[in-house]
Amino acid sequence: MCYVGTLIDGIFTYYSLMRKKNIIGSRVRKARKESRVTQMELAAQLQLLGITIDRSGIAKLESGRRPASDIEVAAIAKVLKVSIPWLFEESNNLLGSLGDQ
Repeated sequence: MCYVGTLIDGIFTYYSLMRKKNIIGSRVRKARKESRVTQMELAAQLQLLGITIDRSGIAKLESGRRPASDIEVAAIAKVLKVSIPWLFEESNNLLGSLGDQ
């Protein structure tokens, strides 16, 4: 019975991860809020770097409803003054736990 519970927990964790279109959204939100930057300001700064995104796009990215390209990830890291690996840290923990199932 314990195995079935673990299997079901793993399936739900996997399903939750697969429904998302990116794995950095929560870190983007965290870095943005710590920097006291609004979604509108972040979008404007990214636009200055040639990234086509608006406030709605930032909101969708942060909630996992919009994918992020590698170029966008690099630009977001630059604007928010965080490292690219830092944006992926929480996702590494989640992906690692999937392998343990």
